[in-house]
Amino acid sequence: MHLYCVTTLLLAVVCASVNGEATGCINSGISGCVDKFCPPGRFCEERLGPCKKPPCRPILICLPDDVNGCARHSCPTGEVCVERVQPCISKSCKKVPSCAKKGTCDALVCPPSQKCVADPTPKCVKYIPTVSSVIGKAQLVDHH
Repeated sequence: MHLYCVTTLLLAVVCASVNGEATGCINSGISGCVDKFCPPGRFCEERLGPCKKPPCRPILICLPDDVNGCARHSCPTGEVCVERVQPCISKSCKKVPSCAKKGTCDALVCPPSQKCVADPTPKCVKYIPTVSSVIGKAQLVDHH
């Protein structure tokens, strides 16, 4: 089995293999799973491992897709599990589960360039942000 790990100029990565299975990468940078490849059918997750002197560096582990997101998360009665995908460069990215009340915008994940509007029921509508909605009260400086 080949283990693929991506390195960048400012990032050192050490990968481990146990019984031919990719188990983890120790990451000396701060980018986490965003730029890590995992084998097909697996996603990257950061875990804090034991270390002799805290603060401990996170260990990046490739886990099977069947434990991703809502697969290992339960919600109270009346709520649904919602998965939000964290950006990454692999085919399968980590899904962060959360619980939300049914029939609300929190329970609806809209595609990019869309936002949820409750009118009267939640639906995704096209949304093109304005400069002020992106930068808030900050001002652009004109250097001319």
